[in-house]
Amino acid sequence: MKFSELVTLFRDYENAMYSPSRSEVKFGCDCGCGGDSYTAESWDEEEQYAADSIVKMKEFCTKYGIYYDGIE
Repeated sequence: MKFSELVTLFRDYENAMYSPSRSEVKFGCDCGCGGDSYTAESWDEEEQYAADSIVKMKEFCTKYGIYYDGIE
C-alpha cells in the first residue's frame, strides 16, 4: 500500500462519519435538515460510499491486527 492510498482510506472513512443518515438528515424532509436537497440516486450514492469506506477500514484493521471500534 502506498502512503497516498493510506491517506485516502482514512479521508474516506472520516467522510463516512458525516454521511447523510449519520448526520441526522432525513431523506426528503423539508424541516431544514437538508434531506430535501437529495435525489433518491444521490442519497443512495452517498450512503453506499460511506458503507464501502467503513468496510475498507474494517478490512485494513483486520489485515494489520488493529481492533476496530469505529462507526458501524
